[in-house]
Amino acid sequence: MAKLLKFFLFVILLGFLAYIFVYISELDDQPEKTEVIDIDVVNAYGDSLALMAVDDTTSKPLSSLKSSAFEDFTILVDNGLQVEKSHQVIMDKSIQGFKSHTVLATDLNGNGLPEFWLAGFEGKKYRVFAFEYKAGKLNTVRFPGIMGRQQLGYAGGDSLYLEKAAIVHSFDYENDPYADISSGVRNCYYKYGVDGSFVLTKTLDLDKKQDE
Repeated sequence: MAKLLKFFLFVILLGFLAYIFVYISELDDQPEKTEVIDIDVVNAYGDSLALMAVDDTTSKPLSSLKSSAFEDFTILVDNGLQVEKSHQVIMDKSIQGFKSHTVLATDLNGNGLPEFWLAGFEGKKYRVFAFEYKAGKLNTVRFPGIMGRQQLGYAGGDSLYLEKAAIVHSFDYENDPYADISSGVRNCYYKYGVDGSFVLTKTLDLDKKQDE
């Protein structure tokens, strides 16, 4: 009788263990429930992160500052023109409606006096501002405009750059009946003399693809 009771209890125990094992297995297979409050928290943080990303990209505008240096002189152009000597400002000039493309500091004529060149657009008009530092002050240098034969077919797209001992004014031209290339890029090379004069040394007409 005692053996039968023990066997009966053993069977019940095995059944109970089997039931627990099956119940635990079913719990593992069920997907985890997410409460509504958890979803709200995720959405809130998601919105905050999105706003932070937008703020990061818009709070850092691209700088329009351009600069060039020669010896202890520096020219800086942003909303205006500023020239420094040994970090001391010697010129601070506001230029309204002017968008700078080129800023240069050099001694092009080799006279030991630095020059500062600023070129860009005032509306649709191309402007070149130039100054030479002498005897403690900046004197205006008058850069020559487009004249005579150079004007034929002028189409804008101006730029100013240095090439060896010359300063070059480059621009597009179209339908020039007297040019070997009817439309292209015209480069005008000037030599800047010690006496402050400009001499046009050559004019080159190039195909746009060749110039690139």
